[in-house]
Amino acid sequence: MKSAWKWPVILGLAAVVVRLIYLIGLSSDAGFLVPQIDERWHWEWAQQIVQESFWGDGAYFRAPFYPYLLGLFYYITSGSIFWAKFLQLLLCFGTTIGIYSLAQHLFDRRTAIVSSLIYVFYGTLVFYEAMFLIPVLFLPLSVWGMLRLIRLKDSVRMTDWLITGLIFGLAALARPNILITLPFLALWLWKKQSGRGWKLPSIKSPIMLAVGVLIAIAPVTIRNMVVTGEFMLISSQGGINLYLGNNPKATGLSMQMPEVDLNEAVSWNHFMDATNAVAVRESGRALSDGEYSSFWTGKAVDWILSNPGPFIGLVWKKTVYLFNGFENSDNIEIYYHRSKSLLHSLLVWNYGLKFPFGLLLPLTLVGIWVTRKRFSELLPVYIFVLAYIPSIVLFLVTARHRLVLIPFMGILAAAGLLWLWDHRKQLLAKKSIIAPVILVVSALLVNTTYYGVGSTNVFQDHYNDGLRYLRLEDWTRAEKEFLKADAAYQYSGALLNNLGWVQYNLGKMREADQNYNRALQAEPDFWKTYNNLGLLVEKQGLLDSALYLYRRAIGLFDSTRAQMSELAQFYLNAADIYEMQKKDDTVALLFQSALKAAPEMKAAYFKAAVFYARRKEYEQSDSLFARGARLGEPSGNHFFNWGLTELERGRSEAGLILMQKALRRKSNMFEAAYCVAAAHHNLGSPADSIQKYLDSCLSVNPGFSPALRLQQQIQGESGR
Repeated sequence: MKSAWKWPVILGLAAVVVRLIYLIGLSSDAGFLVPQIDERWHWEWAQQIVQESFWGDGAYFRAPFYPYLLGLFYYITSGSIFWAKFLQLLLCFGTTIGIYSLAQHLFDRRTAIVSSLIYVFYGTLVFYEAMFLIPVLFLPLSVWGMLRLIRLKDSVRMTDWLITGLIFGLAALARPNILITLPFLALWLWKKQSGRGWKLPSIKSPIMLAVGVLIAIAPVTIRNMVVTGEFMLISSQGGINLYLGNNPKATGLSMQMPEVDLNEAVSWNHFMDATNAVAVRESGRALSDGEYSSFWTGKAVDWILSNPGPFIGLVWKKTVYLFNGFENSDNIEIYYHRSKSLLHSLLVWNYGLKFPFGLLLPLTLVGIWVTRKRFSELLPVYIFVLAYIPSIVLFLVTARHRLVLIPFMGILAAAGLLWLWDHRKQLLAKKSIIAPVILVVSALLVNTTYYGVGSTNVFQDHYNDGLRYLRLEDWTRAEKEFLKADAAYQYSGALLNNLGWVQYNLGKMREADQNYNRALQAEPDFWKTYNNLGLLVEKQGLLDSALYLYRRAIGLFDSTRAQMSELAQFYLNAADIYEMQKKDDTVALLFQSALKAAPEMKAAYFKAAVFYARRKEYEQSDSLFARGARLGEPSGNHFFNWGLTELERGRSEAGLILMQKALRRKSNMFEAAYCVAAAHHNLGSPADSIQKYLDSCLSVNPGFSPALRLQQQIQGESGR
């Protein structure tokens, strides 16, 4: 290995190894297999790209580059969460090389090594780069774009600037915020190449830089225009993001808005539907994707112009948050995860010193001071950081959103740290005293708590873990986490509803009933609780009470806080009661309501199909089975019910095919094995072909009388 590459390669490998150690430690927790919030959004989008539609529908709501890259990882790893995360960690090798090269170009090898080590062991980066989130892609693109811009500042080759623009354009396809910085960087480049004046020929380089950016973005813009018929540069998320950061309820730390109650009951998957429903309601008409974004942008601008005082106060608070050492978490609590990883606990802490940002920023300020005579050389770094800051402050200020600043701050911090080391014996001398004063004063300011920010949310931490286990149907662990969350905060309807649901599945009916009633006391209009309580009393045989509760759930349902499939399920639950009461006409109406509410709900079609098959309305049931199958692969139970309708009409061959499909999806379904045996018997198949399926059936349920009778019949026929 050439000596010039020794250190960058070693440090790049170290970055990957550190993150891999952290990832392996996390993977031992069952919740690792359940991505949440933004992670879940990206992972499910990646699945849709691979399994459903590569191009998708409508304008991209979010910048698409990272989800498509994640889709590639999903395809390569066959959907393995661990190996997909491993593949994305390899990007950190490139980030390290870029930081090393940039720091060496601006300073020297020592600074390059120290700034790379800051990146390698920066705990907040380790935390987020092991998640399905954008920074793991956005950081290397941003660093490499800045490296080329600074290293090639004197180049007049148009291909150099075209390639640099392409890199920045790809970064914009990961996070469009970077577009805010590019005009300022282009002006710097023009000035740099113009010398003392602003010579017109030197504008070719910034123009070619812009062309590269546009070439990278163009495919996404064209795709959006083809799909929607309107201009949408990258995504439609900008408007709602601006409003979330600037509205009467905005805090600057998390998503808050007056129109939608964004509490723990609203999953991020429902967010776009909820905000779109509000926009449609207030506009009085359906909105296109572009109009949706413009609607929320307009509301944000209206609030800012109408409330200049509160807006300025909010911007000030968000600026304080941005430069505070505390790592504000918007998805998953950073400090809570210290208990899940020894490595993470060493790299992130909040014990007076809010490490690592509480140390990084003071060292960065020292670095700025001691390198002040090199201001013109470092100017593009300052331009990038200062131009990017408004794109954070105008929206949400979280640890994740300020991550792109860390590599550049790390280079300046490394320069400051090395200066302090080199002058350690003269720090109190008159010429050197300013640097340690900057370090101490800024450390005190940065590590002080302001506006109450600086404590962790114990309730949310345990609630999130409970949701992970709930999705895994690990009811025991889910109950444990929900009880811890309940101990921290006892007034969350969503928590108590989920706790009741977990206890219902554990067979703890009395506790479930108590917590459902507590949920209704905390949130009297929470439709989910009425539905779940209905399931509980239905199981107790109180059908009229269950029906009343299902009706309440239907009447209180709020489409801005949940998907319509939930409402459809309430209709299906009510239909079960009416079917037991032999009120078939009402059942039919409820199925129609369910399918109208959620026309993409596969399970509703299959359930309705079974109902019509029982009524011998086979034409209707066949249509519903077929429509359900077009929405996605049927389950074993669905194929079984479908096969029964064929066998009931004497269609043995068609029924046989469907029953065999049921067994392929659920091999221990003894009823399906019996039906296959019976179908073979009706078709006159050899006895050994029939017996194979009978044996399979009886191995699961030795006392299944239809199978025993068929076996006796076959033995009798063989004896004749």
